[in-house]
Amino acid sequence: PIVMQEEELEVLRSIYEGDECFTEVSSAEFHFRVGEAGEPKSFIIELKWPKDYPSQLPIINLDNFFNNHLPQSTKDGLKQALLEQAEEMLDTPLTYSLFEYARSSADEIVLLPAAESSETSQKIPSVAMVTKKKEPKEHFSKQTKRKMADRTNAKGELPRGWNWVDIVKHLSKTGPQEK
Repeated sequence: PIVMQEEELEVLRSIYEGDECFTEVSSAEFHFRVGEAGEPKSFIIELKWPKDYPSQLPIINLDNFFNNHLPQSTKDGLKQALLEQAEEMLDTPLTYSLFEYARSSADEIVLLPAAESSETSQKIPSVAMVTKKKEPKEHFSKQTKRKMADRTNAKGELPRGWNWVDIVKHLSKTGPQEK
């Protein structure tokens, strides 16, 4: 089992390298965030490998501070769904499969009843983080900027006919039409 754990650990590191959702707490404990922070259906899965993993089911914990906005019934249902998936894949490396299952079916698994979600939101004020992704600016050299300025008028528009084909030049290249 230790060799399989080491191999799976190496695979997880290579797959989730640079992924903000995945955190390696230790060589046998991982945290995986599903959804964006501040969303009502976001949660963190804490998964810990026992010594006999993968022949023994991993320990799944959803009782952490980040998941306080979820009702206990939702946490229990989510944990049950993850454990059912894990039982189907017992004796195989299943951490990646569990994380991806949680990510792909989060909307179906996490069902927030309207009464419970409004009740929870009154207890805990939710902080919605709105981040706008900035469009990367196009960087031009001085020479390119000068050429662009030379081609345009004061309003930044290209002059009339800038893309017209020079008829005489065109006809001289094609030659006279033969009958």
